[in-house]
Amino acid sequence: MDILTEILAPAIEEARRSIPSAAKLEAKADCPLFGDGGVDSMGLVRFIIMVEERIEDRTQVQLTLASDKAMSRKSSPFRTVGALAEYVTECLDAEGYDG
Repeated sequence: MDILTEILAPAIEEARRSIPSAAKLEAKADCPLFGDGGVDSMGLVRFIIMVEERIEDRTQVQLTLASDKAMSRKSSPFRTVGALAEYVTECLDAEGYDG
C-alpha cells in the first residue's frame, strides 16, 4: 500500500478544508507537517486523528501514532509528510499488516 497516496493525501485534503493552519499542507514527501510551514500543535493533533481513522478504515489496524515510541525518536516522524508516511508504514509492519 502506498501510504502517501492512499492514507495521507486524502487526510491532507480533509485537513485543508477543516483545519485553518493546514492550508499549506501538500501530499508531497518533503512538505513540512509541523512547525515552520506546517500545522500548529492543535492542527497536528487533529490531523493525526484523521490519519489514524483513515488507517483503521483502510487496514482494520488500530494505531496510536502519537505514542512514546514516536516521541522518543531522535528524528520526529511528524517533521514532514514523507517522514509520517515512513512511520505509518513501520507501525503497520510492526502490527503484521501486509496489505
